[in-house]
Amino acid sequence: MNTHFTTATSSSPNSQFTISRAHIGTTEPCLYLCLKLRYDSSDPQWFTLWMKPDENLTSNGETMHDYSLIQLPSSSYSPPVPYRKSTIAVGSEIYLIGGLPEAPSSSVRILDCRIHTWRDAPNMTLARSEPMAVYLDEKIYVMGGCKNDESANWLEVFDIKTQTWRALPSPRTDHELRCKYIKVNPNAFKGKLYVAAETKDYTYEPKDGTWNVVREKSIFKDIIDWCVIEDVMYSCTYSGSLLWYDSEGREWREIKGLDVFNVCLTWYFKKMHVHGIVNYVGKLVVVWRQWYNEDGKGPKTKVGFSKIALENRHKDIWGKTEWVNTVLEIPKSYYTLTCVDV
Repeated sequence: MNTHFTTATSSSPNSQFTISRAHIGTTEPCLYLCLKLRYDSSDPQWFTLWMKPDENLTSNGETMHDYSLIQLPSSSYSPPVPYRKSTIAVGSEIYLIGGLPEAPSSSVRILDCRIHTWRDAPNMTLARSEPMAVYLDEKIYVMGGCKNDESANWLEVFDIKTQTWRALPSPRTDHELRCKYIKVNPNAFKGKLYVAAETKDYTYEPKDGTWNVVREKSIFKDIIDWCVIEDVMYSCTYSGSLLWYDSEGREWREIKGLDVFNVCLTWYFKKMHVHGIVNYVGKLVVVWRQWYNEDGKGPKTKVGFSKIALENRHKDIWGKTEWVNTVLEIPKSYYTLTCVDV
């Protein structure tokens, strides 16, 4: 597979050693990024990014470049094409669950990030295409991605300890949660699953199997992605804002102190697109792409990351952009499939 990737240069003299330590036997986290060529049958390509934990912008605002990005070697055991909401991290492993719209599957594959090998987990009870998955208390909850009339299996759970799947009580087949268009926070929030449907937001309580409405006005149409950091839920919107969820007032509020950053996220004017947000060592990392034309070489895409420190001040949350970098240049024909923190 000829990838045509250009990796931005790390200033660390021991970058290869650093990334190896992050993979094997250390608690330092990495971000795993997956890319694929559009309209091509070749396997998706995985990368891993390690950022220096205390990396910051310099005093004059220039970006520092202390990071390591490497492409994972190809495997004879062909990895599946991941769907962002079907891909979750559990400890040092990444689970890829189900299949794509043209090929529903009950399979579950696992990438062991310590040694970068793939293996199979027990199959789900039902073939699914692009389901939503959430990890909570040694269990993986999977919903959707199946026909609406398959009510007994719309929601099922995988017990990691016993390596078994079982179906859970599901909403009625005519309930809006059972429609195709829902968004599920990949991180559990206050011990519950948080789901945005087209009109309302809901939570699922695993202890008693109940669904409850938490907001009468859904955030479904506004958000690109969301995550949870220190029991606070965060989201990124299509308008380029970064929000946090006030669980007491049951409202989404904008993170303060990021005016310039939010302007940069408005890709309608900056030719940028935010792929997602993740929790990285208690900080908010935004994964973005920027399109540009290189003279004589056609359109290309830059893949970048922004790391934001968060602080709770007087019932408001403030953010400070600590680290911004373009880490990869790729042809525009490539697109981002998923990014997870391991």
